[in-house]
Amino acid sequence: MPQQPDSATRKSLNTIDDSLEGRKLRVAGRVLAYDAPTGLVVLIDKGHGLLVDVELSLGDGAESAVWVTERLSTIMVIGHLERTPAPLPMPAAMPANAGRVKLNRKLVLRAILVVPTPDLDLALWNSVLQDEERERH
Repeated sequence: MPQQPDSATRKSLNTIDDSLEGRKLRVAGRVLAYDAPTGLVVLIDKGHGLLVDVELSLGDGAESAVWVTERLSTIMVIGHLERTPAPLPMPAAMPANAGRVKLNRKLVLRAILVVPTPDLDLALWNSVLQDEERERH
């Protein structure tokens, strides 16, 4: 029987911290900025942010990466959370008001899969994850 891949743990952006390093995660949020030279996206939701390395998941077709150019487009990402030795640079395209976003520049999600999800209700996503967390405790 073929080996099954590890499933990704669903997390909201405000719960991402060092304790999740090395884990495969599924997150959702809005694209605040994209830096083409580094392949980094700043994904945000409710004042929290996460750096996502999407370089390997963009694909060859232009239609597969339309969300990159659309600011605040909603995406879902599956990837592995890594800690970098030094803080990663912020994308040059960051808007002026981005300073209010809580972001750990040493944590980066290395994307395996990025799916545009324009119809995803982020409030409902976060609510379901909070309910699941309460049930576990």
